[in-house]
Amino acid sequence: MKKINIAFCLRDMQIGGVESVLIRTLNALLNQQDVVIHVITYVDIHEDVYKRYFAEHPEIKLCSLYPCQWLGTKLPHFFLWRLFMHFVRDIYRSCKRFFVMKKLKDIDVFIDYHDMDFVGELKKIKSAKKIAWFHSSLGVFIKQKFVNRLKFYDKLVVLTDGCANDLMTLCPQYSSKIIRIYNPIDVDNIKSVADKKPVLKGRYFCSVSRLSGDKDIKTLLNAFDLFWQKNKGPDVKLVLVGDGNKADEYKKYAHSLKSYEHIMFVGMQNNPFVYMRHALANILSSYGEGFALVLVEAAAVGTLNIASNCKYGPKEILLNGRSGMLFEPGNYLQLAKCMDDVYNKKVDVPAMIKEMDASLNRFETKTIIKEIKSLFL
Repeated sequence: MKKINIAFCLRDMQIGGVESVLIRTLNALLNQQDVVIHVITYVDIHEDVYKRYFAEHPEIKLCSLYPCQWLGTKLPHFFLWRLFMHFVRDIYRSCKRFFVMKKLKDIDVFIDYHDMDFVGELKKIKSAKKIAWFHSSLGVFIKQKFVNRLKFYDKLVVLTDGCANDLMTLCPQYSSKIIRIYNPIDVDNIKSVADKKPVLKGRYFCSVSRLSGDKDIKTLLNAFDLFWQKNKGPDVKLVLVGDGNKADEYKKYAHSLKSYEHIMFVGMQNNPFVYMRHALANILSSYGEGFALVLVEAAAVGTLNIASNCKYGPKEILLNGRSGMLFEPGNYLQLAKCMDDVYNKKVDVPAMIKEMDASLNRFETKTIIKEIKSLFL
């Protein structure tokens, strides 16, 4: 039986949601006997967790197109120096691209795994199937004028039905290329990892999120402070799991609130699921999402979700509010009321958790892998 050579293309492997989903996908594909897996990056992999992963899986063939560290994906902020490095980097990559891509002539399917970053390398390839995987929201798609890149790909994968429908309306000429595939999740594995001794005592709300502007952590902090004051200072905490470029700003802001002694920033955790597992609810306060995998992860460990009803992701995952609670993005009053309703048992939390649990098979890895393989088999 001839095996299919599949290449996942990602600029670099940083700690993030896209990379974690890729690892889950690779793990599932490793069990398939009819594929050979390649991972192509722009630069060498530097994160220890991923270096260990690929060392443990030598059957995955790695290729770094532009390994020069000085001309990597992270450039200095000083604009004149940055412009110069951009210029040098473009020349370096143009010269190297011709020779490197010739080495990849045996690839049957290229999967441009993050927002069509590899369009420059792939648009000239005629012999292989090319699939773009879009992890961001449609707003990013339009802002970055990605529409012009669609003609170079055979398929475009998006993460939600809502995004797929809107994109078909926006680009009807490419409707036949657009397909929705959810991010995969290994429910049994997450449950086993989460089934550990609680790391915190007492009751708390949990948020597992990158501490950046688009996650709107200020709305979460304001909502918790209002909830805490309204309930006359209960022994309930808000636990924020994660890190990001606005971590210091959010910590400073939290210190200005009356409830600050009940707000905990615990940073990045190897096992965030155990925090989710024992929380009153998991809270997502984003302005926008491409998918919102954290909601599926919290549901997998049997925890209620409270999420902002942003354009894509939460409403679809939480079945229009039947299997979780939704509030308008940025509305801390609504979020505080959701927290109050959960704390004071004004909503049927077990019923919502039960309905969400019954729908988790939509996201199971074995289901998603079949959909992924249908793209290239």
